[in-house]
Amino acid sequence: MSGVYERRLRQAQSSEHVHVKYIFRLALGIFSLLVIISCGNWGWEAIDTDNEEKLNVFGLISLDDSVSSFIVVHKTLDTAGPDEEIVGYDTIYYDAYEYYNYDTGLFEQDTFWYDPPYIRTLNESLYNVKDATVTISDGSQTYSFIRSPQDRNDQNYWYRDIFSDPSIYLNTDGSFNPLPNTQYTLAITTPGGHNLTGALITPAVPRIRSSELADTVSIKSLFNVSWNYDGDFNSTITTGLAVQDWERSVCGIGQFGLMEPGDTTWTSSVDSWCLESTQDEDMVSQIGIRLRYLDENYYRYFLASDSELEAISNFLIGEGSVGTAYGVEGGFGVFGAMSADWVSRYATP
Repeated sequence: MSGVYERRLRQAQSSEHVHVKYIFRLALGIFSLLVIISCGNWGWEAIDTDNEEKLNVFGLISLDDSVSSFIVVHKTLDTAGPDEEIVGYDTIYYDAYEYYNYDTGLFEQDTFWYDPPYIRTLNESLYNVKDATVTISDGSQTYSFIRSPQDRNDQNYWYRDIFSDPSIYLNTDGSFNPLPNTQYTLAITTPGGHNLTGALITPAVPRIRSSELADTVSIKSLFNVSWNYDGDFNSTITTGLAVQDWERSVCGIGQFGLMEPGDTTWTSSVDSWCLESTQDEDMVSQIGIRLRYLDENYYRYFLASDSELEAISNFLIGEGSVGTAYGVEGGFGVFGAMSADWVSRYATP
C-alpha cells in the first residue's frame, strides 16, 4: 500500500512540496549533468545586476561518439516575477501498485481508485526557452538546431540527464558533423528580443597508442595509457564498464584523470578498499578507456580553478550578481567543444 500512502501524502502537502521538489529537482539535474559530461563547478548562472532577463546557455560541439552536440537554452528571470506557470491539469482516477503478500510469499497487484479523482497541476519552468532560433555556422554553411521533439516527463527527475531538459536543441536532420581544428559560431535569438552569440575552435582528435596497451590490464597492479601529442589541450581520461554487466564489475574499474597540456601519459590508481577486498581474482570485465581533449571554453568553465573564477559568485551561493560566460556574448553560460578516442580492453582485479 506504499503507493497509495505516498499519493495521499502528496495531496495533503502539495502546496508545500512544490517548492522543495523544484529545488531538489534542480540540484539533481545539475548532479546528473556533471556525471555524464564532466566533473566540475557547473550551475546555471546568476541574474544580472539590473534584473534584466538574459539567455543562459550550455552549448557543446562534440567530436565524441558517446554524446551528440547540443545547445541547452535557459534564461534568467526578473526577481519580481514568478518562476513557473500553470500549463494544464492531469486527472488521475486510480493508482495501480504491487505489494508483497507475506501469507502467500508472492508479489500481488492491486488498484486504488480515487473518489473524487485526484487533480494534479502541471507546472512549467519559465527558465526554459522553447521558442529560440538556434544555429551553428562554420563560415560556409549554417546548421539549424531545433528543440528536441521528445518532452520527457518532468516528474521522473530520478532519472533525468541533460537530454531530458525541455529546452535542449539538437540538429535533427543529421547535417551537422563537426570537424577538428575548425572555428564555429553560435547564434541564438528569441521572439522576446533575447540575443546571444558564441565562438570556439574545436580541438584535434586524440589518438590513444592502443598498441602499447595490453589486452588485459590489472587494476591492482596499475597500468599506463599513452597517446600522441596533438596540441595544447587539457585532457581527461575516464575508465569504466564497456558493457553494462554490473555483476562482473571489477573493484576500482571506474577512474577519472585530468591532464595538463602536453601530457601524453596517464597512470591508473587503486583505492585502498580494492586492495583489501576479497573479490574473486579470476573475475574478468570489459573496460572502456576514453580520452578527451577539451577546448579552452569547456575547460575553464567546468574544470579550471584560478584567481579569476574565485571572484565570481552564482545564484547557488546567493551573493553575487555576475554570471560567468566562456565563449558566449550577450548572456551567460558556455559554448565549448570536446573530442575523444577510446579503446576497449579486459580488466582483472
